Amino acid sequence: MYMMVNSLFIIKYGESHGLLFLIGYWIIISGAGVCYLRLSVQEKFYQWCFSSATAVFFIFSLYLNHKVDGYSLNVDRWSAMETGIEAVLDGKYPYDIPDHMGQESSNLPVLILLGMPVYLLFGSVGYLQSFIFLLFSYTVFVLFRTYRQRLGVLLLFVISPAYVWEIYVKSDLASNFIIVAGFSGLVWNRFLARPKIRPESVSVLTALLLLTRLSSVIPAGILLFRKFYLSSAGEKLRFVSVFLVTISVILYLFFSLSPDLHTLLKHNPFFIQGTKQPLWLSVSYIILAFLLSLRIRSLYDVFLFSGILLFICVFIPFILCLAEYGYRATVADSFFDISFFNMSMPFIVITLGMVFLINPDKEKS
Repeated sequence: MYMMVNSLFIIKYGESHGLLFLIGYWIIISGAGVCYLRLSVQEKFYQWCFSSATAVFFIFSLYLNHKVDGYSLNVDRWSAMETGIEAVLDGKYPYDIPDHMGQESSNLPVLILLGMPVYLLFGSVGYLQSFIFLLFSYTVFVLFRTYRQRLGVLLLFVISPAYVWEIYVKSDLASNFIIVAGFSGLVWNRFLARPKIRPESVSVLTALLLLTRLSSVIPAGILLFRKFYLSSAGEKLRFVSVFLVTISVILYLFFSLSPDLHTLLKHNPFFIQGTKQPLWLSVSYIILAFLLSLRIRSLYDVFLFSGILLFICVFIPFILCLAEYGYRATVADSFFDISFFNMSMPFIVITLGMVFLINPDKEKS
């Protein structure tokens, strides 16, 4: 899955040299991967490399955001978020205002709120991706025990053409699911494995998470449904009550800005996000997530199942689009947005680290 997603980006954006770049990429990744798995040096060296790689890529992402003019891009995720932020700050309804490409924003309320601090400080939401990268680095630091493991996972991510593309076009998609991955690690370590935070706090965090992107319900369902299913009736009631109150308050704060009911019904992010796949297909993914949750036994299972299911929910419509329109229209002419594969990438990369970089005889995921 990791190689397929990155290969798609290389072929699409490599233009006439796409095949040559792809062959070179496969050779380099394969060779570097074998060397890294066989290489063994002092832990201090890995620690220095991990810290240096984090700092260098963070600075690189800041530079890239500064140099790239968002208005020259044919990607409007950054523009949709900025349009929404500016509307809310002006007390206007954010979902009926076109962005720089004439599209209405499909950003859910919490995603708009996440972009506000960076926009107010730097004047561009593109820099959000730089700081979310630091969150990924911290998540990797917490989830893995040695710097050899941490560095390997970090390198898999920063040398991914799919992720570098996200930084270049100022897209928040991968960043959104870095947050989801961090949430998964936090809830597993502090709530499911060793209860240190209250269920009500997890309920609030889950509600906030689901109000970033609807598809975040898949990893959240895999992570939490088993615990919810096994809890008492009273615990279920408290969790659901806090969840609904949190959702209601945030939606009211945003939707109350709508000038009338007609505008609210016709222009809202749930309608826009919900039309990207047939409803029955979306519901089937959620049901499958709940079923997979019943098989969860470790954090490894959480990341593995989340990465695979997020990949599948994009792969199926991708294949259907290929069958109907052909390769050129689907990929080259962008009938299908391959960037949606980036939802699964944080989970896939972390899972790869757990598979190849952790010795199962000595360490447990």
